[in-house]
Amino acid sequence: METAFLNLLANHLFLDGKIVPFVKNYSEIDRTPCFTINQADEQFVRRRYAQIDGAEYIMKRYSSNIWINIWCNTEKERHELIKQVNNRILQAEANHYSTCKFYKDDECSILKSRCEALTRTDTNARAKKNQCPDINHYQSFFQSHHIVKNTFHVDSVTDLDELDPTGQVLRTIFKLNMDYYQYYPIGGKPFTDFELETEL
Repeated sequence: METAFLNLLANHLFLDGKIVPFVKNYSEIDRTPCFTINQADEQFVRRRYAQIDGAEYIMKRYSSNIWINIWCNTEKERHELIKQVNNRILQAEANHYSTCKFYKDDECSILKSRCEALTRTDTNARAKKNQCPDINHYQSFFQSHHIVKNTFHVDSVTDLDELDPTGQVLRTIFKLNMDYYQYYPIGGKPFTDFELETEL
């Protein structure tokens, strides 16, 4: 799940016109301002079988807690980054065109041209709401990462500042909770298909 939220936030957080970097692990070198993502907890919920595109899959459902950590040096930086992270989460919930799996740098990888949400704002109601005009060309953040959308919520936003030998480091944690699915392909024909062989 960390990768899902890295995809959502990477290259979308800015301070003074510069991209706020993602730091994979805690570093001895001060790289603030930056952000990290941790999976705080994950629990297995249930397993079931599913038929997808004519093949059988095991679907496993998990409940996951993700922490997005913002690290910065001033209150001004903190408030700006909190606002940007909140905005990005709201864009995902509102099906904003920039959260589509097929969107990159104003281009739609399905159409191989400029995203229609940017070009049809005068003629399409969905484009006026910053959504893809054609839902057949859109795959939401939640769908592409197999997150059950109605289980997703922000539990809390907590300030947890830390003292460092060189000074204070400001830390804010977004605590997110959601359920998601993992799929394992079994292969072969689905268990609902029966073929009866008769002797001639």
